[in-house]
Amino acid sequence: MLPSKDCKGCILVFEYTYFLLQQNRDAKNALDLAVKEYERSGTQAAVLNALQHTIEQHGDVHHALTSAITKIILNNHMYKLILFKAT
Repeated sequence: MLPSKDCKGCILVFEYTYFLLQQNRDAKNALDLAVKEYERSGTQAAVLNALQHTIEQHGDVHHALTSAITKIILNNHMYKLILFKAT
């Protein structure tokens, strides 16, 4: 299960769930699979490390944090996992 402070991860997991559902996956299991893939793939660790670095670098400068966090999310799309599995 995702840590309660990992809200950026939730965005990535929900996005991945959407792509799983587009492949006619079982809706009941798609979210569970997405969470497991988020943890197993190293995406969770990468996101948490990037967030820690970003907070250390930008402190509490809101606009800089917002921009950096958006980039972290965009750089860690999990739909790539589906693309690599399909090839």
